[in-house]
Amino acid sequence: MTAIAFKVLVALGCGLLGGWLLARPELDEGSERLFLWRVTALQLALGLGLFIALYGLGDAEVTSDVPAYYLPAARAALAGKLPLRDFDTSYAPLFAYVGAALVALWNSGKAFALFAILVNALALPAWHSAAFACFGRQAARRTSVLYATSGHLLIQLLLGTNQVWIAALLGASVLLLLERRELGSGLTQALALCVTKFLAALFWPVLWICSARRLRWLAAAFVASAAAYAAFGLAGADLTYPLRHEGELTSSGNLPYLLEPLMSALGIHDRRVVDAAALAALAAALAWLYLRARALAADNRRWLSLAGTALVGLVFMLMSKKSATGYLVFVMYPVMAVLVLARLRERARVTFALIFNVLLVAEPSLWFHLDGDGKTLSEWSHAAGAPVIAAFVCLDVALLACYVYLAAASAGCVRRIAAGAMSVSTPSHSATACSAV
Repeated sequence: MTAIAFKVLVALGCGLLGGWLLARPELDEGSERLFLWRVTALQLALGLGLFIALYGLGDAEVTSDVPAYYLPAARAALAGKLPLRDFDTSYAPLFAYVGAALVALWNSGKAFALFAILVNALALPAWHSAAFACFGRQAARRTSVLYATSGHLLIQLLLGTNQVWIAALLGASVLLLLERRELGSGLTQALALCVTKFLAALFWPVLWICSARRLRWLAAAFVASAAAYAAFGLAGADLTYPLRHEGELTSSGNLPYLLEPLMSALGIHDRRVVDAAALAALAAALAWLYLRARALAADNRRWLSLAGTALVGLVFMLMSKKSATGYLVFVMYPVMAVLVLARLRERARVTFALIFNVLLVAEPSLWFHLDGDGKTLSEWSHAAGAPVIAAFVCLDVALLACYVYLAAASAGCVRRIAAGAMSVSTPSHSATACSAV
């Protein structure tokens, strides 16, 4: 329970700091470059400060996926073994080599946490410039403050997960798309697919829909990644293993998990039904986004990219049977942008962000602490008892309600942009924002 209390306190403290910063009149003062330096320094100070406290002074070790999966893969690659041929991994073929480089520099799981903190320091300027280009100075600054003071994001950085790798490369891809550099955007996504995991491709349809030159974007993303995967396939790698392995796993914090007792009562035990429902929901969201994009000129479709990625990411979090809260890091910045644009008073917005971050850090930690991992909700209810299950289900329902609200806000943002009811930046405005990176 000490670890859970620590995570909740981090989320609360960061949320209160974010609320205080948003209330400061100085927020809207100064140049954009100066603001970026300050907000990035704030994020680094929080991340490095806790890193030193936990892993330096406290001499703690990184937990979660790093010791279980990241370090073994990195050390196997250092020993000359080929991913997906000589050892199994749920990650992309090049992931083990990135890990090997980190372990070669520092043979500790702490290297992954430090790397995540530094990668996120690069992600923030890219995301901020994208938001500035799409929604203007005020919205971008408020979003960046909420992102920099996200307790959930900070915990994921300290855990060293590769979710922030995907987020950073997605932010770079969105920014390149806004700069009309489809080739660079597609190549960045190819890199994401090759060094992280298959989930990086979740946002490919959104970026393709929002591209002015769709064929160029798709060619860059597909050809580069196909060449890399083909090289490993020809060397004997089992490229489908990550999909097969991950397809068997489940997590809490999603609609299929909560509906499992009802599905069992109805005699529905085939997981393919759940997978089909998730795919149908994602397809429906993408089809709706595509139809909205058709209302815009080709060069204006790019303005839908931030809200579109938030929408698809939130639908995935709701409907996928394996959607641990850490996956929200992929789209944490676009989600915070949607929250900033929602029709809420400032105090309500800050309160929502604080509660949301607390739910994100507490939900999976409680699930593991109370031995829910690896069990369906029905199985867990027999082992844990009604009071524990009732309390956890209430927590999950609150989390899903946040997802639903934010998904609706994302859809509203897409609708307003497509209808011309939300003003977007001019090309010169976009260029100014991009030059701040």
